Amino acid sequence: MSGGGTDGELAMLRAEFPGHLIGEESILGRVRYVACRWREGTHPHTVVTPDLGELRAALEAGRTPAAGQVAG
Repeated sequence: MSGGGTDGELAMLRAEFPGHLIGEESILGRVRYVACRWREGTHPHTVVTPDLGELRAALEAGRTPAAGQVAG
């Protein structure tokens, strides 16, 4: 089941981060957004949060190479 107004936001996140499976789950009335990588080398591996902004921020941070790594 989808939270109010989030379908479009989830669709945009899925298009922007194709290396992750992004969805929504509701357990005991609490909505959580989940992103799991499906491509090796994609970071972060998994994000679970009740906030779409936090989900986006975590996925965007995963695009930045870690110290000592070269973007490529």
